[in-house]
Amino acid sequence: MNTKKFKWIIIYLFLVFFLSWGFDWLVVSIAGMDDFFILSATPWGMLVPAFVAIILQRFFFPHSKIHYKKYNKKPVWIFRGFLILTVLYAGVVLISAISMKIAPTLLKLGVLLFTLWTLSIFWVMGQTDQKSFRKIGLSLGKVNTGEKFIAGIVLFFILQAGLNLIFHLGYFPGRSDHIYGLPVPSWLYFPAMVIIFVLVTVIGIPLSSLAGFFGEEYGWRGFLLGELIGWGRLKAVALIGFIWGIWHIPVIFRGNHTYPPTLTGLVLGIILFTLWGILQGYAVIKTGSIWIAAFMHGVVNSVYSFFITYVVKPEHKIFSFGLGIFGLLCLAFIVVMILFDPVWKKEKTAFMLVDKTSN
Repeated sequence: MNTKKFKWIIIYLFLVFFLSWGFDWLVVSIAGMDDFFILSATPWGMLVPAFVAIILQRFFFPHSKIHYKKYNKKPVWIFRGFLILTVLYAGVVLISAISMKIAPTLLKLGVLLFTLWTLSIFWVMGQTDQKSFRKIGLSLGKVNTGEKFIAGIVLFFILQAGLNLIFHLGYFPGRSDHIYGLPVPSWLYFPAMVIIFVLVTVIGIPLSSLAGFFGEEYGWRGFLLGELIGWGRLKAVALIGFIWGIWHIPVIFRGNHTYPPTLTGLVLGIILFTLWGILQGYAVIKTGSIWIAAFMHGVVNSVYSFFITYVVKPEHKIFSFGLGIFGLLCLAFIVVMILFDPVWKKEKTAFMLVDKTSN
């Protein structure tokens, strides 16, 4: 890696950490920690990795395929819209922090902004061919392969829930009157749970919150992976996964993550993000799509949350399957298995997220 590229990677990481951690600190300073959770400030941090990557590529990297002097066709509106979304959402959170009385209304506006960005993607894709998206690294890629990854995630958490029950490490939390706020009659609870799981958990939530997941995946597994992949594919995705874990330190220490805000929780969190970062990077390399990785990210978050809320709640955050120590061992086994894939050993450094041959 040349000195110039290394310098820009350091600048990128500094800006991502500074903006995301700094914004959280600012909101906590204005509103306090209790209101910080109410304000849903965390999603803004998810937008930052892609926000910084897009800014650098559009305005500071003359060699970039999406530099403003090189590319201004219709697909670039996805990037423009994302920059606008990030700025507007920051404003929504900050104004809400200053005046908590109007926070509920403004936060609904924030949700609407996320949804509108997702809808804009479908509109732009309907107006443009896939070749144009491939030129700027936004191709849908191998969708069939992506579906297998998503099915694998669902199967993984089903297995983890079953293991928690078998080994008495978790329990069924009981029937609820509502699922995601939707009233469900007792006699219809289990069929409704399955339907809602498929339509809302696996499809609806990942799509409606796609902006946040795209924000992380385009930044980490799109831009940064493209910059580091010359080191070797496995080394790059593992390093990015580790950095991803470090980036989550404030989230873990605030106590709003799956792990307790302790040193043990921090170590487990970094292990989780390193392992899962390898899987996410593997998915990008195999499918050639950042969209599939973003959707996978959403499925992981929503499916895990659904299972521990409505299906099997772990007795202990650390000593359990799922995302506890035993679940991490299962995840590590999966990572070891995918290391046998020849895709890691290919001499070709680029995985063609961006079509480098097109002009």
